[in-house]
Amino acid sequence: MNFPNRVVSIFFLAGALTMTASFAADPVKARTDLKQMGVEYTEQEFAKAAGNGDMTAAQLFLDGGMDVNAGGGAAIGLAAGRGKLEMVKFLLSKGAKATSNSLQFARTRGHADIEKLLIEAGAKE
Repeated sequence: MNFPNRVVSIFFLAGALTMTASFAADPVKARTDLKQMGVEYTEQEFAKAAGNGDMTAAQLFLDGGMDVNAGGGAAIGLAAGRGKLEMVKFLLSKGAKATSNSLQFARTRGHADIEKLLIEAGAKE
């Protein structure tokens, strides 16, 4: 049976939306997964994961309900200072504030690409 492309596209889109909904964050599972990784669900561990560039752990912290700006933005500050460009982009996409501290950390450690990104995201001197 031949279906017009439009019908196939609608079925594909409906399937993709269903798949996305089925993968919605489960805070309890996210915290359990962190625990199984040997990681405590704390602001300090979230910042540490971000500073290490651990995207999986960072996502699990956020899925578990961690505020992306917890600890005064320690996660983005550590990621910026350690040159973790993809992590900084990720945290900004999740609502992290581009703070003056994160800008200073990137600048003093010579991470010009992150410095530029933070300024574009609104970080002030």
